[in-house]
Amino acid sequence: MSETKTNVTHYEVQKMRRKEYLAHWEKLQRTIVRKPDVVMVDTPRNMKSGVMVSADGNVPSLNLDAVMHEIAPGTTTTVHRHSWDAFIFVTGGEGWTEVDGKRFEWRSWDTIYLPGGSWHRHSCTGTKPGTFTSFSVQPLAELLGLSFIEDAGDTPFEKLPPRWAMSQGLDLGDPYSNRLARNYAKQDAMSKSRVLTAYDDIRFRVTPRGGRSGFLIDSTLGHATGGLTAVIHQLAPSLYQSRHRHGGEAWLYCIAGEGYTIMNDEKVTWTVGDLVIVDHWAWHQHFNASPDNIASIIRIHNFDSLYFAMAAMLQPMNLFEELPTLDAPDVSQIIWPDTNQGRPQ
Repeated sequence: MSETKTNVTHYEVQKMRRKEYLAHWEKLQRTIVRKPDVVMVDTPRNMKSGVMVSADGNVPSLNLDAVMHEIAPGTTTTVHRHSWDAFIFVTGGEGWTEVDGKRFEWRSWDTIYLPGGSWHRHSCTGTKPGTFTSFSVQPLAELLGLSFIEDAGDTPFEKLPPRWAMSQGLDLGDPYSNRLARNYAKQDAMSKSRVLTAYDDIRFRVTPRGGRSGFLIDSTLGHATGGLTAVIHQLAPSLYQSRHRHGGEAWLYCIAGEGYTIMNDEKVTWTVGDLVIVDHWAWHQHFNASPDNIASIIRIHNFDSLYFAMAAMLQPMNLFEELPTLDAPDVSQIIWPDTNQGRPQ
């Protein structure tokens, strides 16, 4: 027979744990990760990697992670797969990514979605290093005990084990059969998801919030993700977006130009390669600091899963709030500079 070793009740223990837990994450909270501060190191995957936000670099997160990568010309990485979904945004060079045996060629500013459970590897085919930054929901998968990863070295796709099996279930109408069928349909959709979003195919549209944007990863493009979404926002020279706040984190990765974000009255400057982390419930607004050039930033969010769950659990709280009258400039008549402005050639 075992006995508790504490002299306080469950009530006091839970309060103490909650206080310590929140203090721990408050200490780790950051608003900006600057590209020059990221240290690139060799990895067993035949490429260099540098942690922006990830427990693998002692910069943990509960939701998303971000890692920079570099592949030398003529080099192919090892092949691996993991249980969480991710995507890479190409920042330079040219090459291909193989996803479950199918190759997708890429160059700067293309986006490759990596469905959970898919075997994938990358190769640089140009004369300059291939560089990209990956974003994933690995921290959330690890928090839930669902983080699995498998590396297969240089094994050709034909000799790799098949995708993780998922029972289809029977059409019997009972609760267990319904669960099998529902989960199989979800995983089957992810295995057939769109993979490549070529930057040249993006159609930017002006928004009421004072800029223009285009989807990178989204169900409207044919992606079937576990919740991960991404969009490019472009700010016109010297202009800005309207102020707002929301219940979940949003990450902003600058790919062109320079600007700053006002977050809870604090000014955070950013430029190419920097990552801005907008904390939950923080009022924020993004500004383009250049009078001549576009500022392009990628917004990454675990919107279609974590945010939806939060909305249901915290109802009737409003998880997205903006001013009754948007404090945004009218950009409907602006003649925008070249969409490719700032794109590496």
